[in-house]
Amino acid sequence: MVYNWPLNVNNFTFLDKLKICSFILNPTKRWTQGDEVKSFERKFSKFVGKKYSVFVSSGSTANTLLAMYLRDRGDGKGTVVFPSTTWITSISPFLREGFNPKFIDVTLDDLSLNLNHLEDYLSKNAENVACVFFTSLLGFVPDLKRIEAISKKYKVRIMFDNCENTFGSFEGENVSKKFTSTTSTYFGHQLQSIEGGFVFTDSEEEYNYFLMARNHGMVRSLSDSKGYTNPLVDSRFDFNILGNNFRNNNLNAFVGKLDFARAENYIESRLRLYKVFKHHLNEDKFTLPFDYANRTHVPFSLPLICETPSIKDKILKRCDVLGIETRPIISGNLLRQSCLKSYDDYANYPISELLNNNGLYVGLYSRLSESKIQRFVEDINKL
Repeated sequence: MVYNWPLNVNNFTFLDKLKICSFILNPTKRWTQGDEVKSFERKFSKFVGKKYSVFVSSGSTANTLLAMYLRDRGDGKGTVVFPSTTWITSISPFLREGFNPKFIDVTLDDLSLNLNHLEDYLSKNAENVACVFFTSLLGFVPDLKRIEAISKKYKVRIMFDNCENTFGSFEGENVSKKFTSTTSTYFGHQLQSIEGGFVFTDSEEEYNYFLMARNHGMVRSLSDSKGYTNPLVDSRFDFNILGNNFRNNNLNAFVGKLDFARAENYIESRLRLYKVFKHHLNEDKFTLPFDYANRTHVPFSLPLICETPSIKDKILKRCDVLGIETRPIISGNLLRQSCLKSYDDYANYPISELLNNNGLYVGLYSRLSESKIQRFVEDINKL
């Protein structure tokens, strides 16, 4: 179906496409992983403020690298704490690695883990927790200062899935800076490299692990292999860990760098368009995450958390008429899903239930017009 208002559009100009064609037609250009990938990683490291970036095939494989690391190099604890509303691929890599999930409800304040509930759980169970894996859902920024304090107080590891929040910031720093984190450069997200994802870390030991794990576990993935080599095998096929092929390629990195050059423009346009959306929305009928002085939410989409399910149904029908593409708020309540329902009763997560029953979102992208947003909001305010 062709939508008048899709979830996202192709960011690339005609000039971009000529540059991509030139790259493809150049017989000296390597398409598989190489210098373009390294260049993209350096640019992203500087942008985020982390020492190291690892470009992989998707945001999901970035999360998988975190789960693999936590299993191989962690402290042996068996539980990972998750929000009850997030992407399934924020959960599945850890379960596949054998971790036990503990789900905690989210809050409408920022669509992230309810930190009061998290502290209640950790006060009794921190000794069993390998990691708390947060999500910056739909581009909204959690309270990183309190999360850092919780990490220190209960001595628990924090990691972040920022696949929908490439641009958000907390106290002037990118949301991925404080903790080992991931983001996505999939077509539908805030930056586009066709497919792709990143892991960000300040730890050289983690970085070396991620480089090897991305490339089959090969030691030759490292610039300095000291301490990792095995003299019993050929150095060209020396596998230090059980890795996978999660590599991305030079073509995607080249495409991603073209889009990355416009990052500041994307931040400005998303902030401006969300402000128009929020200004015109009747907040007696719809709930939005709070604005905070020390956080900059750079939304991935325009969320609508309706007063009642019937209003949501009316909006969905109206969007069908107008040709506006919609989605539920990610999983809604994960504990309703066939693959996770055995872990708990979904009724124990009332805010995720609210998002499941009353929530949806429409697309947000830089070429979306302010007038289109205003007309749409004024229309749904009457429903």
